[in-house]
Amino acid sequence: MSGSISLSAMAALRAGSGLVSALVPDCCLETVAAFDPCIMTIAAPATPKGQFAIDAYKTAADPVSKSDVIAIGPGMGTGPGGIRLVRRLAMNPAVPRVFDADALNVIARTSDMSLRGPAVLTPHPGEMQRLSGVSAKDRAGQIEAACEYARSTQSVLLLKGSQTFITDGQSRWFNSTGNPGMASGGSGDCLTGIIASLLGQGHSPWDAARLGAYIHGLAGDLAAEAIGEAGMVASDLIQYLPNAIGRVTAPSHA
Repeated sequence: MSGSISLSAMAALRAGSGLVSALVPDCCLETVAAFDPCIMTIAAPATPKGQFAIDAYKTAADPVSKSDVIAIGPGMGTGPGGIRLVRRLAMNPAVPRVFDADALNVIARTSDMSLRGPAVLTPHPGEMQRLSGVSAKDRAGQIEAACEYARSTQSVLLLKGSQTFITDGQSRWFNSTGNPGMASGGSGDCLTGIIASLLGQGHSPWDAARLGAYIHGLAGDLAAEAIGEAGMVASDLIQYLPNAIGRVTAPSHA
C-alpha cells in the first residue's frame, strides 16, 4: 500500500500540484511520510490487517470537500473500508476523480455502484477484463468495450498497454510516447498521480488523460535515454517529469 500511494503522490507533485495529501491507514502513516517530506499525510482508522477500517470514509470527508481533485485506488485494498470509500467518492459529482487499481476492482465487483460527475478510469488489461468481461488477450475487443464503458458512464477511460488508448465514448486517441522499460511495478501509480495533478490544474478529464499519458511516456523516454531501458523503475519516471513537462510546454509545442 505505502509504495503505491507514495509514488502517485510524488508524481502529482512533480507534475505541478502545489499540495498533495495522502489518506492512509494510520499504521502506514510513518512509512508514507518518510517517503518524501513534501507529501502531506492524513491518518485514517485501520483494520488489524492494515487496510482502511469501515469508518475511514468519515476521515476523508473534510479533506475531500477541500480538494480540487481526488485519486483513489493505488495501494487501497478491497476490504469493506475501501469499498465504502470508493462508493462515497464514485457518487460525489463535486470533485473530479481518477479511479485506478483497487478502486477499479471494487467498481467491477459492485453491481449497484454508479459514477457521477467528472472521472477518469485507468485500467490495465486485467482490470478492464474485470470491468467489461472482455478477455485481457483481446486488445481490439477491449478497445470497443472501453468505448462503450466510457459512453455508458459518461467518463474518460484510459486503457493501458504498449500503446495506451483513451476514449470518452465518442473520440478515440492512441498515445505515442513510452517504451518497454516502463513495464515495471509502480509506473501506473505514477500515471494516476500525473492525471490527477492535471485535473487539479483545471484540465478537462479528456485533456488530462491524454496529456497525462503523453507526459508519462515522455518522462519514461527521457529516463531511457539517460540510463537505458533495462532496470528502469517508477521513481526514474518521477525524476524526469519536470523535463518532460518542460518539453511539452516549450514554445515549439504550443
